[in-house]
Amino acid sequence: MTRSNGEGSIYKRKDGRWCGQVTVGQDPKTGKLKRKYIYGDTRKEVARKMTELLHKVNRGTYIKPSNMTVKEWLDKWLKGRKPHLAENSWRTYEMMKRCHIVPILGNVKLKDLTTRQIQDLINEKMVNGRIKGEGGLSPRTVIYIYTTLHAALNQAVKEKILPYNVAEPVEVPKQKKKEIKPYDKDQVNKLLNTAKNTFYYTPLFLELSTGLRRGELIGLKWRDLNFENQILFIKRQLIRTQEDGLIFKDPKTEDSVREIKLNDKVIAELKSHKIKQNENKLYMGEKYQDHNLLFCQENGKPLNPRNFMKGFKDIIKKAGLPDIRFHDLRHGFATLSLENGVPAKTIQDILGHSTISTTLDTYSHVTEEMQEDAANIIGQILLPDKKISP
Repeated sequence: MTRSNGEGSIYKRKDGRWCGQVTVGQDPKTGKLKRKYIYGDTRKEVARKMTELLHKVNRGTYIKPSNMTVKEWLDKWLKGRKPHLAENSWRTYEMMKRCHIVPILGNVKLKDLTTRQIQDLINEKMVNGRIKGEGGLSPRTVIYIYTTLHAALNQAVKEKILPYNVAEPVEVPKQKKKEIKPYDKDQVNKLLNTAKNTFYYTPLFLELSTGLRRGELIGLKWRDLNFENQILFIKRQLIRTQEDGLIFKDPKTEDSVREIKLNDKVIAELKSHKIKQNENKLYMGEKYQDHNLLFCQENGKPLNPRNFMKGFKDIIKKAGLPDIRFHDLRHGFATLSLENGVPAKTIQDILGHSTISTTLDTYSHVTEEMQEDAANIIGQILLPDKKISP
């Protein structure tokens, strides 16, 4: 084999092709140098490839090629994300992977995945993405598919498995902002009046007074309540998982761990509820399984979220009110509070939003009306009781 003068790492093979080698790192266990071989038809071609590779090595952007497939990486990524995600979020990611991404891109090697392949996937799902029956998926679902793949590829970049995220340039459909239609004051009172003398009255009264998430509400324990100072501490949520059934879990985010001040009416209702619960506990005797829960089954066991929702829907139907999600009661609390002058920052703290922008964006329909009221108030301050000349 003939080596080219001045380029000791480039040489000509017996088959006529040129070969070069570049040191790309060091084995942390053995200390041996790691080398990558480069081939070409001419010495010049090999020299150019070596220069490009050395540039990446020196800049720290060199990525060792991997034969891992898209499916293998998504499986590994999802397993690592599970401890850090809310159960519903993890389920959504897993379903997007299993039903929509893997059947089309699963066998593609991760290093070979292209922007065009992802764009074709998104386009196809918009036109003909339904698993059962014909037709495209909603923009929201297509965005979920993209978000799942984008997040997985982002992690691959962070772990230096990929040099960059090929999903970045992909165009996704625009999702129309869902209009929030919570109950107004009269509808809220009608709901409570219908729930009166039922198990659901107290949890609904507390929900409409605090805007808790469903899991936070049914996960409350008596030790989270300070009657003297009228403070409710939000420390956990009760959720159902596929593997473990009902479990208590930390709240959605760090900001979801919070304290909420309660009014006199709520405190009085909770005291009454506790008396009734203690009476039932005595009646049930040894059959009662005490988990210290504010709201539980008759035998003390945690509430099944699905059964709780069924009861909530029955109350709505009986009241003759428009069908809404339980989460819309949270929106109702925030909307009524803003409309009656409670500062947005206070609402943010009560709801456990991580940023004020989340609160303002979610309830923009209310803040726009508040801006109009503020403009009118300023007008009265600047020109009190005076008519403006045309």
